[in-house]
This record gives sequence, C-alpha cells and structure tokens, in this order.
Amino acid sequence: MALVLTEDLRLKLKSPMGLLIEGDVESVMDRLLPVIQNKRVISVGDVVSQNLIDHGVYPELVIVDGRNLRAEIDDCIECDNTVTVENPQSEITGELWVAIERFFKDKTKRFKKILVEGEEDLAVMPAVLHGDGDTVVLYGQPDRGIVIIEVTEQKKKEISDYLNEMEGDLWN
Repeated sequence: MALVLTEDLRLKLKSPMGLLIEGDVESVMDRLLPVIQNKRVISVGDVVSQNLIDHGVYPELVIVDGRNLRAEIDDCIECDNTVTVENPQSEITGELWVAIERFFKDKTKRFKKILVEGEEDLAVMPAVLHGDGDTVVLYGQPDRGIVIIEVTEQKKKEISDYLNEMEGDLWN
C-alpha cells in the first residue's frame, strides 16, 4: 500500500519545505557547507547528492532515482551499501518508508544509498520524520537551488500534517 499525494497537497508542496538557498552550484555550496557542518546529512535527489559529493560532503544517506527533472541520468553515486525500492511518482510506499526507517535504526553510520525505482521526491517526508535534532535533509528546488530542512519537533509536526492530507495507507 501507499500514501498518495492529493492535488491540494501537490500545490502546497510547490513551496520549499525548508530554507531555500538560491543560486548557482558554487554559490549555493559556499553558503550551504558551513550550515551543515557537524550535522547528519540526508540528501534526496541525484543532482543534490552528486553536488554534495563533488564538494567533499558524503551524506550518510542518499536517496536517488537515476533521474533529473524526470529525464534519465547516469547513476554515478557509487555505494556498496545500496537498497533498491519501488516507489511510484506522487506516492510514498511502505517499502520506501521501511528502507528509510531501517537506515535511521542502523547505528553503523556507514554511507548508504536508497535507489528508488520510480520517484524519490516525497522521500523527504519520512526522512524528516525519522531524523533527530542533528539531522538535516537536503533536496533540490529545480532551477533555483537547494532546500535545507533542519529536523525539529515543529518540522516533524508540519510533515505529519502533510502526511495526514495524503490518501491511502502505508500498511493496509
């Protein structure tokens, strides 16, 4: 089963869920890197993840789908510890949810990758819900920059409210 995005929620999610850092890759990275120092970094999206790695930041978890703006791109993020899950566009499947949950329960802190067959965009929400106060979740805002979400109780409540607006059920 899955949670499915509603049209109303789709419109809400056009706005960034966190702080948008705008600009070209270099200027965004110059401003982003000091903010995420000493944080547990989770990145959602192929381009964001690759840009972080290119700038010497290895997220503890990358969630990618081999696409950029729905166009296939080469998956050049190498990781020995990769889990592949199915997650259709505009959904959060139980399979994706469990993969993210397992990552946060694993205390080895090894670099991990979740490769999504489908679309990874909504993975931001379970990543925030499972994170703790040292966690930041990063994702791309197309043609604008990177969004940084610092995990707080207030942010978890906001994300829970979004999930409650979705249709369907993860477990039934």
